[in-house]
Amino acid sequence: MHNTSQMLQLPMPVRGINLFTNLLKYVSLCFLLVISACSSYYQKNEKLMDAVYQNKFDVANKLLDNDKKWEKRSKNKLLFYLNKGTVLWMQGDYVNSNIYFRKADFFVEDFQKNYGLSFLSILVNPNVLTYPGEDYEQVLLHYYGALNYLSLNQYDEALVEGKRMLEKMDKNTDKYKSKNKFKRDAFAHNLLGIIYDAKGEYNDAFIAYRNAYEVYKEDYLKMLSTPVPAQLKLDLLRTAYFSGFYDEVKNYEQEFNMVFDKNTSRKTSNVVFFWNNGLCPVKDQLSVNFAIIPYGGKSGWVEFVNLDLGFHFPFYLGDNQNKEKGLLDMKFVRIALPKFISRQNYYTKANLISNQGTYNFSLAEDINAIAFRSLEDRLLKELGEALLRVALKQFAVYEASQDKNNAGIALAASIYSALSEQADTRNWQLLPSAISYTRLPMSEGKQTISFEAYTRNNEKGAAKTFDVDIKNGQTKILMIQTPEFIGFSPK
Repeated sequence: MHNTSQMLQLPMPVRGINLFTNLLKYVSLCFLLVISACSSYYQKNEKLMDAVYQNKFDVANKLLDNDKKWEKRSKNKLLFYLNKGTVLWMQGDYVNSNIYFRKADFFVEDFQKNYGLSFLSILVNPNVLTYPGEDYEQVLLHYYGALNYLSLNQYDEALVEGKRMLEKMDKNTDKYKSKNKFKRDAFAHNLLGIIYDAKGEYNDAFIAYRNAYEVYKEDYLKMLSTPVPAQLKLDLLRTAYFSGFYDEVKNYEQEFNMVFDKNTSRKTSNVVFFWNNGLCPVKDQLSVNFAIIPYGGKSGWVEFVNLDLGFHFPFYLGDNQNKEKGLLDMKFVRIALPKFISRQNYYTKANLISNQGTYNFSLAEDINAIAFRSLEDRLLKELGEALLRVALKQFAVYEASQDKNNAGIALAASIYSALSEQADTRNWQLLPSAISYTRLPMSEGKQTISFEAYTRNNEKGAAKTFDVDIKNGQTKILMIQTPEFIGFSPK
């Protein structure tokens, strides 16, 4: 129950309904646009997704290369860059993968976001606009950039990508008014710590790990049900000791109820292993009905109400009594909102095995939870825009219906208004559902480590071995993707 009230008012550039009514004469063209938008973005990309589900990344790459629509439809260009970069990463082509992630980054930076409402989006639906990426998508594209550079042993470049994650997050903190908004990224700090750690810069690593710990403890546990990773506690203790912060070591030992092994050598070789598990939620459409009632007896006002959800939106119409009557005569309206549907992970846990022993993974970033939280944070904005969109279209229907000579246009406008109410179902659907990681101490030289994942029924799968040739004191970064899932779930 939200018990939410928000004042809505027509923006000045769209007060003139005559322009909108005249545009409806071209309603046949609009029908074609609407029909093409009825399928969700996921449904339009089923072949690509099926190839990824089956780990046929070469097929997925060819599908992207053969799809030239993105070149003409620049509104989806960002998604092409993100999908192409991800598939190339899955293939192990780190150099070319980063080319596309850089293109995605440039696209986001160059995109001049209009914080007002686009007139075209009001006439039709948000799908006609250029897709700028979800806030968390803009952040996580740099995670892949960092992984690519780490795989190429380019640690300074990877460090830049980690810092870019924090910069992107800072830009997104003031967009929405939700008190519990997702505004700090613990994983970005954690990743920075891992990179500094690999470079042997333990003081900077400790600071980054400490920042990550605070965000996990204060934000992630409360909002996302993501606890502090066990591996982060170990890394925080180790880098505090290597930095000479012995009081910090004692304090964290007490806080974590752990004892740090002071015989650990800073020259110990190790492998940091990232596990991208499953795939993130996909967007679909949710239809919500609102009753339209007079607002407090005030002339020029109506109220959109949904008692089940606890929403109350006063809407100012001005002195135009025809608009007021036109809306009140409708009694009910339907609006379309985006919603997320989870893809349930096939694997629920994994181990990494070496000659040093067996190591468990720690959850670092629950992208599934972040996606739902991000959508909740902008719920009022989505609702306000959708109600304004529906109201403007209904004004045009009412205006057209008042002229007996425009009976055909009125009918077309009414049908168009209903069919064109579509939510934006686009998102970067190749992101993992969750990112987990672990750290293995290694002896110098050539050796083999094994990855094993397990289902809910404790069945082993996704087994893969990695041959590692490591120098004394070196940190290597390895990674794997398990895109399999077992079904869809609303949450």
